Amino acid sequence: MEIDRAIENLKAMLKKLRNEDIADIEEQEHNIDRQEFYNETTPIYFNTDVTTVIFALTKKLRQDIIEELKKNKTNIDTIITDSKTDNKYNGKYNIILIFGNDILTTPTVTQLNLIDKVLQKKKGMLQFFQLNELQFNPTEHQLVPPHRKLNPQESTDIMTKYLIKSKLQMPIIPKTDVIAKWLGLKQGEIVEITRHNENSGKSYYYRCCI
Repeated sequence: MEIDRAIENLKAMLKKLRNEDIADIEEQEHNIDRQEFYNETTPIYFNTDVTTVIFALTKKLRQDIIEELKKNKTNIDTIITDSKTDNKYNGKYNIILIFGNDILTTPTVTQLNLIDKVLQKKKGMLQFFQLNELQFNPTEHQLVPPHRKLNPQESTDIMTKYLIKSKLQMPIIPKTDVIAKWLGLKQGEIVEITRHNENSGKSYYYRCCI
């Protein structure tokens, strides 16, 4: 079933690629009837130690979630950390929205990107995936070389090693790239790509997210 595949791939993304604690997701998911994911009134919320995941598969729920975030984007703390309300975000500025497969309009995507910029100022981010994007794990495809997000110290070391004065000098990987999305790359972060060649062996390439 598409929900089961989406959840399994989502858990792999969060645990294996982002090193997040998915214990709460594994505990909660078995108690939710899969038909509930398609209801028109209530989004399905999951939490890791650093991320809130929201399934809003119907058009109405998608509009409601975006409208709530849009309304509060000038003071995003209101809905993220306010303990006086029913806080479904649990103080987490990393948000992943899962939508249905209907076409997202340009104004919708623009609005989501604006909210993402607000959250990035809080060292968080907003990502969105459509359900069909979670039906497979692109990082496990045999033609996709291993990608790994570098931590800040590793990024500094690589720039020093290769005498790179500015990240603008580096090859780029767009934030919208499939692998960049799965890694949760933010602007300015560096990814290491490992390639294997029968003649030259293992080699490493580095790209900066824009």
